[in-house]
Amino acid sequence: MTLLTLPQFAAAAADAVQASGAAPDNRQAKAVPAERMIRYYTSRGLLPRPGNRGRALIYGRTHLMRLVAIKRLQGEGLSLDEIAERLAGMSAAQVEALAAIPEGAVPAGLGDPEPAPEPARAAGAFWRAVPDAAPEVAPEAAAAPAVTNLQAVRLSDTVTLLVDGPLPPLDSLRRAAAPLLDLLANPGKDFPIVLSSRRRDGDGG
Repeated sequence: MTLLTLPQFAAAAADAVQASGAAPDNRQAKAVPAERMIRYYTSRGLLPRPGNRGRALIYGRTHLMRLVAIKRLQGEGLSLDEIAERLAGMSAAQVEALAAIPEGAVPAGLGDPEPAPEPARAAGAFWRAVPDAAPEVAPEAAAAPAVTNLQAVRLSDTVTLLVDGPLPPLDSLRRAAAPLLDLLANPGKDFPIVLSSRRRDGDGG
């Protein structure tokens, strides 16, 4: 079986393009495929990955047919994106029919190499170990704290009262807080403790 290195393939492809009359005559595409163009077509997925023979890249019949077909479609004015879409829906036999290379322009015994494996990507240090799963949080711990109905009442310039719940009438609140405000305003003064009782409704005497 005959296989071609990259320089040999570029030369054979140039001969096949000329022999099949597939060379595009517009200025948007080069008529003669070169090594750089072949590498570019491979990176775009228009050509299959080549095989390897040691360090050398090797190409075969499928590469030749597709490259000539690409040049023929470029001659029809198609862009590379349009060509990729067209070739994706074609079988190998349809590609050969489109290329229409005379048998004498195909190297004798030209076969297809085994495609080279995809290069392995080195994993970063972060992914060398599988991270532990995040611990599950109990629903009770994840629940948000209860929101209280906390209200602030300014009793003086220096005293603010926080009330958790409904507020009593402000006048009653200020009267009840008056002794505390006096104590805070005069910290050295002694205040008598007054105990008072309120007669309950219905109590006698």
